Amino acid sequence: MKLKYLFVLFVTLWFTVDIAKAQDTFYGEFGLTGGGGFILGDTNDFLFQYTQPLGGLYAKYKINGRWETRLQLDGGMLGYAKDSKSLYGGLQVLGEFNFFNYGVKKWEADYSWFSPCLVAGLGMVVFDMADKPKFTITVPMGVGMKFKLSNRVNAGAYWTVAKAFSDKMDNTPNPNGIYGKFWNNQDWYSTAQIFLSFNFYKICAPCRDGVRRKK
Repeated sequence: MKLKYLFVLFVTLWFTVDIAKAQDTFYGEFGLTGGGGFILGDTNDFLFQYTQPLGGLYAKYKINGRWETRLQLDGGMLGYAKDSKSLYGGLQVLGEFNFFNYGVKKWEADYSWFSPCLVAGLGMVVFDMADKPKFTITVPMGVGMKFKLSNRVNAGAYWTVAKAFSDKMDNTPNPNGIYGKFWNNQDWYSTAQIFLSFNFYKICAPCRDGVRRKK
């Protein structure tokens, strides 16, 4: 038991020291994601019901500690009814706002090693690929939480919902024959994923905005 406590203490101290040093800024970030997804439509009205596994990867460009852009590629299954699911693939271009000044240069006083965030953007999905592939445009939006584990490693989670420009994602297009406004008459889909990422394209220590200056 003592060895167990010593190991936990060592890991905690290691992360603490590493985070204390993790005050470089990186323009680039590459990450892997994994989690689950489901469709909200005519056959499902409840969050996280019929969730199916999915995963993805992303590349991110960091404008500053508050604003980031992300290109996200997902794939997997989306559940929409009992024993019913759709194979899908999605591509999204997202803007990301950090509530805290996340992962910035060491001379910035309000540096933070964690931050909640908001995401929104535009996307495209192809679904029902096992039958006849269908395409639709989506408007994704969501929330997230991220942690800087070390100078180059981040971890966290995102939960997003996306409004589709289609009522066919659940294979039940407008079963009641009632045509309403776009916001009420089209399907949604949602994903909840955790991620692990690696920072690259470092801004050098004696630089400001990537430009080297004399000390």
